Amino acid sequence: MTIERKVKAGDPFTWTQIQYIVKSNKLELFARNEEQFHKYYQFKNDLSSQGITLTDYVLKEELEWKQNDIRSQVAATPDQEYSTSQPQDLILFNDDDVKIIYNKFPYYLEDSVVHLCVWSKLTIPNDVNSPVGDISPLTKQIIERYLQKTFIDKGVSPDDILWFRNWSKLQSVRSVSHIHVLLHNVNEGTLQKLLKTSGNTLTLEDYKELLNER
Repeated sequence: MTIERKVKAGDPFTWTQIQYIVKSNKLELFARNEEQFHKYYQFKNDLSSQGITLTDYVLKEELEWKQNDIRSQVAATPDQEYSTSQPQDLILFNDDDVKIIYNKFPYYLEDSVVHLCVWSKLTIPNDVNSPVGDISPLTKQIIERYLQKTFIDKGVSPDDILWFRNWSKLQSVRSVSHIHVLLHNVNEGTLQKLLKTSGNTLTLEDYKELLNER
């Protein structure tokens, strides 16, 4: 098993640099340092030698989910990604579908930055109009509402949180949807209360507002 060799020399990414990368959507710039890359490479090869995929490891050991827990939207169409009449197709809606955990192999970030992943049993759909497998503006609004409720309403400053979902070609685990959340100078107590929970998932009222169904 091989992975692309992307290594950042010198100092770690600062919060200012991280803000630039995320806000400009130049996600391909993120990298690990030499030590982090070696650990990640070795970990993936150790799994491969045991016949275990990275997806299998994440599901079983980190999320404690089963492969058959993972599902795709049923009724969604390119013209209607989400509908409150189809709650099974609403991402970040069902508590049982979502879990927040540390990123086991974060990028080379300064010590003040915590790298989390929010995982979803329900596939977060790609934007059919994106050539690189990005997500739609509506999906981004939905994710931002979830992050508002989960982090910002719990005391995290809007200036101290960033998020992104890697485009398809950048994802190391493609079959289980997840978004990356980066927190700067986060309160440890707040962080510990959120880890391994679903956070504050969206309600039908949230969706009705986002979808202009009122």
